[in-house]
Amino acid sequence: MAAEFRIVDPVFFDAQTQRYRSVEDLRHRLTLSEPSDDAHRFYACIQAARAAYVSLPAIAQLARLAFVEAAAETDGFELRASLFSMTRTLVENQHGNWRDLAPVEFAELARSVLLVVLDARDQAAASEGKPMLVRVGFSRTFESESHYRAMAHMLVEHRDRICGLDVLGIVAGDDREPMPPALRDILQALRRDIPDLTIHAGEFEDHHSVERTLALAPQAIGHGVRAVGSHEVMRRLADEGVTLEVCPSSNRWLIPTALRALEDQHHCAPLVALQRAHVHCVLGSDDPSPMATTFAREWSVAERAGVDLVQLQRDIDRRWHQLTGPKSPSE
Repeated sequence: MAAEFRIVDPVFFDAQTQRYRSVEDLRHRLTLSEPSDDAHRFYACIQAARAAYVSLPAIAQLARLAFVEAAAETDGFELRASLFSMTRTLVENQHGNWRDLAPVEFAELARSVLLVVLDARDQAAASEGKPMLVRVGFSRTFESESHYRAMAHMLVEHRDRICGLDVLGIVAGDDREPMPPALRDILQALRRDIPDLTIHAGEFEDHHSVERTLALAPQAIGHGVRAVGSHEVMRRLADEGVTLEVCPSSNRWLIPTALRALEDQHHCAPLVALQRAHVHCVLGSDDPSPMATTFAREWSVAERAGVDLVQLQRDIDRRWHQLTGPKSPSE
């Protein structure tokens, strides 16, 4: 990709040797080396990889490759696009300042990014013959309310091509999984047209983060594993039918200390404890590249942890049905 698009950022190109870096060099730069409670290490990998967002054609090619890769190991799947971050990074990589763009102008560029991703999805779905869903994520960093509102207004026009909304991202401070009131209002308004909502919670914060997220009535919660710290929160998840999107390797890489505490508390993996509490759970690979994983590998990790794979498949089918109707491939 770097050679094809002549990306000479130091992440991909060694100026001293005037050569593009090898696959092994890139793996070293873009993959976590060891588990750490410091999320900045993870984001360093993400930010480095974003140096490839140099143009719309480059984003389109990256998206196509991502869809084809996912199709190789599943019968169908959902991928997330952090649209604000992608658009902001594209502007920055082209040596601009995204804040200099009026909100409507920024939203139109975001539309262009979204369309190349969706077109790449459609091309991959046609060539691979598998259903592929795209969910648009809003970062809880919430850098500009006016830009977010303009982007949300644009998204309504493409509601038939996306499966739902997501809230993602980690922020520094006492609360690493906040929900700014203005962002909540934007999402609630959007849900009139794009009703399915997932929210990342209960990963970097404890079960209280999951509990307050339930007040927004999401269909699913990203991660949510720290809900096992409260029997009451697990009961609410089960009673309200909210699905947790559990990513075992991500937890091992990003919250190793909290994960060990949860395992010690329940004498099993969080996913096993959640299943025992009758919480609906599906499986995800989170960010495969920095974590050097795949969906197939996550399935193996879950199996070794003692997860009820039959129940996992039932919950996958249930969630897929919510999103698409009667057809229910493995997620």
